[in-house]
Amino acid sequence: MFCGQRVIKHGKHGICVHQDVAIDDLTESLVPKGVPDDAPLTPEFHTEYRSILGKLNWLQGRTQFHISYAFSRLASASSKPTIKDLKELNKTVRLVKTRPQRLYYWPLTGALRILAYPDASYRNNSDCSSQRGQCIFLAEPRSTNKSTRGSLVDYESHKIKRTVLSTTVAELYAFMKTFGSAQFYRGLWMDLTSATAEIHMRTDANNLVTTASTTHLPEQKETIHMIQMMRQEACSGSMDDLAHVVTKDMMADPLTKSSAPPDALIQAVTTGNIPGSDCNPLFRK
Repeated sequence: MFCGQRVIKHGKHGICVHQDVAIDDLTESLVPKGVPDDAPLTPEFHTEYRSILGKLNWLQGRTQFHISYAFSRLASASSKPTIKDLKELNKTVRLVKTRPQRLYYWPLTGALRILAYPDASYRNNSDCSSQRGQCIFLAEPRSTNKSTRGSLVDYESHKIKRTVLSTTVAELYAFMKTFGSAQFYRGLWMDLTSATAEIHMRTDANNLVTTASTTHLPEQKETIHMIQMMRQEACSGSMDDLAHVVTKDMMADPLTKSSAPPDALIQAVTTGNIPGSDCNPLFRK
């Protein structure tokens, strides 16, 4: 038991991490009857809302990756929650208790790489804000197969606080944030193993892949800056690979919107198989 997480042996060489004890302690909040959904919570219910939200924060930040988007939206409403937000909180608690997730770390061979999936949704949230998400895997090197094996080492879902004026800009912002996280994990991996892991980026925004290999510049100054940064990293060698994946193989899709089911991500974590990660040739080829 480590900080409330149970770490156990899985199979011959695998590792499983779960938080069943903390999940069992989760309880739903009572919802006042006869109160409209847009009514603000009383101070007593507001305190209970924040208490349950804190428990969910611990779970989603460690193992319950499938509720990251729902938690992000609940956290954004925590300053002035309404009855509707309280119902959504209870719905998330029920989801965790009925469908708890476990993290599996699989034995991997070869010169391992960092496989990063950034994604974003433009103004899909209820408050018309945009959302970004990321999934980072430690994966085996490329082979002749279109899929690879790997373990999920990082994931997050956050509201984009800056102003983005299009889906492309939101995707670009999420892409650069995820690449920064991938560089951080490459540094950690180098400290642990004295080996340099390649960074392979995967995005479902095909225009980002084509933009990285052209010289066209947009009109917005901030967008120009981010595109130039992406091109520099892609062409200098800091980013070893950049490729497009179809939406069904985008692991970070359920971290950006409620309409995207997390089944593909759950399957990748529980089996160690990441589908469609290497369908395209290397970026420089």
